[in-house]
Order: sequence, then structure tokens, then C-alpha cells
Amino acid sequence: MPFTEQIAVLGNIGEFLGSVLVFVTLIYLATQTRNINKQSQAEARYAFVDAMAEINVGIGQSKQTASVWRRGLESIESLDKDERMQFFMFVGQYANSWAVMYQLYQERMLPDTQWMIVRNDVVSILSSDGGKSFWETGGKAAFDAGFVQWVNDELAAGDRSYDMTRMTS
Repeated sequence: MPFTEQIAVLGNIGEFLGSVLVFVTLIYLATQTRNINKQSQAEARYAFVDAMAEINVGIGQSKQTASVWRRGLESIESLDKDERMQFFMFVGQYANSWAVMYQLYQERMLPDTQWMIVRNDVVSILSSDGGKSFWETGGKAAFDAGFVQWVNDELAAGDRSYDMTRMTS
């Protein structure tokens, strides 16, 4: 075989090997991307659980705070100005977490099972008299239009997963 043909054969072999290496590299990168996505989803779920736990612990550690939360859900009329502020801060903190979870859900970073927990909390808390007051007197003005529309649609549907005020009666 002449030298030029040998060079051509070696070139073809090199091109084939290069293609195989590119293919292997793409498989590796796809696997890494999938693993990173799974890790991000796990972090998103943990962030939600952590944020909700922090709020719930704050409410549950003090009888006075729990009283503000319970009475605020029933009606903000039973709260003085400072207690209203405290109640609205709690609901606002929940709503901030819900809005983030909504975005994660829209980006498919939050699984349906986790989203149902968020959805049930949103609907149940914002369906209470105090929750409605928060939402209507400025809560919905603080969030992006997509989240606000979703909340309004869910509230209009009238489905309420649980009634926290009734649970504490």
C-alpha cells in the first residue's frame, strides 16, 4: 500500500476514534446534567420544607404567637394593630415561599407531589378570612402576575383542602 493511502487510512481511523470519543463525552455530559437537575430538585424541595418549618416553628413556639395566627386566620378584626402586622408578616412569609415554589414548579424543578402540598397550603390559608384580607389588601400586589393569576384562579375554584381555623376549634 502506498504511503499516501496509509496516511488516508490512518486519517479515517483517527476521524472514527474522534467521533467515538465525542459520543462518549456527550453521554457523560448528559448523565452529569441529569444528576445536577436531580440535585437541584432535591435542593428546591429541601428549601421549601426548611422555609415552612421555620415559619411553623415560629408560630408553634409561643402561645401568644399561635394565638395571633389562629385569631388572624379567623378574622383580622380580632387583632390589634401590632398583631395584624405580625399576622400579615407570617402570611407574607408563607406567600414568598409559595411564589418561589410556584416558579420552581413552572420550571419543572418541583415534582407534582410536592406542589400539591404547596397548593393545598395556599388555598387553605388564603381562603381563611384573615388570608383573604392579606391577599386583597396588598398581598397580591407584591407578586408577579403569573402567580397572582394562579392564586386567584385557585381561590375562585372554591376547593379548600383543609380549614386550619376549624382544626383548632
